[in-house]
Amino acid sequence: MSPLAKHFIEQGIKLMQINEYLRSELVRAGFAGVDIQKTPLGVRITLKTSRPGLVIGKGGKRIQEITDVLQDKFGLEMPQIEVEEVPNPDLNAQIMAERLAYSLDRGRHYRRAGYYILRKIMDSGAKGTEIIVSGKVTSQRARTTVFRAGTMKKSGQPAQEGVDRGVAQCIQKSGTLGIIVKIMHADIRMGDTVKINDETLAKAQAKKISEITKTKAEKDYEVSEEEEELTEVEKELFEEVEEEDISEISLESEKESDDQTEE
Repeated sequence: MSPLAKHFIEQGIKLMQINEYLRSELVRAGFAGVDIQKTPLGVRITLKTSRPGLVIGKGGKRIQEITDVLQDKFGLEMPQIEVEEVPNPDLNAQIMAERLAYSLDRGRHYRRAGYYILRKIMDSGAKGTEIIVSGKVTSQRARTTVFRAGTMKKSGQPAQEGVDRGVAQCIQKSGTLGIIVKIMHADIRMGDTVKINDETLAKAQAKKISEITKTKAEKDYEVSEEEEELTEVEKELFEEVEEEDISEISLESEKESDDQTEE
């Protein structure tokens, strides 16, 4: 094995050990992961947690203890720890996996604990959730139990970008239980997603309603003229009547007519 490959393997093992130590120390603080970056002044460590107060401790005592352990036990040079709060812990797969492992470690039934975590994630607005619990949960024979709800992408770009994955372990007397939690966020856009522009739709509807109203008003004011042909009987009656036979009708009253007669 080359010295370069050996160096990378040793660094990977050290990062895994640091992650395991922080997970065991911050299990009640909602540990969601760690990000380690080297800087000119030392090593910057970002702890992601749902309860920063438990990580910092009273007067910064707890975080100082963690800094001393990282420096003495793991050989990190001048570690600078920053605590980052997770905005929505119920939609963080790592935090929910740790919560499920903590519940199983305290003796809660795996089905009840699994469905509780599943409902909590879905009620927080996730599009889909998948929880896998494998190991000797009820007997000496290992098996795998899967809890599913909603929609879950398994491959492609939506699965890589929109699915959060968390892994945790729970050590019991019968053996070690492995826990995997997958959460598909609601804001992920998939290839077959159809999004309607409500503003444009409202304008089009208003324009269409205005045109229908205008057309209806014009129809109400239209005067229909129909020409009907005269029947043969009506034609004969009109031909029999001559202009001389039509007398003028006087609209004068009877009193005026009598006055004219006396004169």
